[in-house]
Amino acid sequence: MIEHPITEVIARRADTFQGPAIAAERVLGIAERYRQRFHLDALPACQIEIVRRPPAHTGLGTGTQLAMAVAEAISELLNPSMVDETTAFRIADRGRRSAVGIHGYRHGGLIYEDADNAAELNPIRQRIDVPRQWCVAILRPIQETMTISGDVELDQFSKLPATTSAQRDHFRDQITSQLLPAIQNGDFDAFSEAVHRYNRDSGLLFESVQNGPYNGTAVSSLVDFLRSNRVKGVGQSSWGPSVFAWFATREKAHQFVSNEIDESKVHVLLTHAKNEPRQIESTC
Repeated sequence: MIEHPITEVIARRADTFQGPAIAAERVLGIAERYRQRFHLDALPACQIEIVRRPPAHTGLGTGTQLAMAVAEAISELLNPSMVDETTAFRIADRGRRSAVGIHGYRHGGLIYEDADNAAELNPIRQRIDVPRQWCVAILRPIQETMTISGDVELDQFSKLPATTSAQRDHFRDQITSQLLPAIQNGDFDAFSEAVHRYNRDSGLLFESVQNGPYNGTAVSSLVDFLRSNRVKGVGQSSWGPSVFAWFATREKAHQFVSNEIDESKVHVLLTHAKNEPRQIESTC
């Protein structure tokens, strides 16, 4: 999980349900699932305001964070005694394929989850803090228009061949013998190489629908550019078009971006790992 960009939602009591102007359909769906779960005759009597929301469909899991924030805000406002670990994600209707965003929202840090056919939500196998000084640049080609979400995403997944047990074991080994130990030992160089290898290898599982380990020419070119300039911890975030690039310190990230990135062509955000859970504030 990363500190920025931030999603911020406010829920206030109201006579009837009042949704926001942005993401209205998504929020309405959450309100309807809340009504059904608590057997209400009408939508929850509250007003939802989305104060801050990152650009949607950029590969940063912002849809999950928004859905969880709205679901939890309504639940905490109107029915806090009934809120448990499963309530919000059921109302949000997220986490069916991957639970990383759900667990990350609730706990922060780096989440290693693994599928469990018996579980409603894939369980956390391990959660660890990422060294605070490590900095990640989120780079998004400004002209890139290829985004994957919603029905298109479901269609892409449906076309993928099933992963083999050997492939799954390969990824588990990368995580447990390379990626996690590198973080635990504070070994930035080992972490950078491990996160790049894991991201590229997992991207190859989607080769048949994105024509390579990365989704689109702009993303592929940006990854190649960063790697050719000796940035090791590089990869595509989800379906893209955001690309991540890890640096040992914020100063090194700022220096690289200032010297090598044309910000008229690439949107740049420097941030750090977020090791804390989401924040809830209540006022009388």
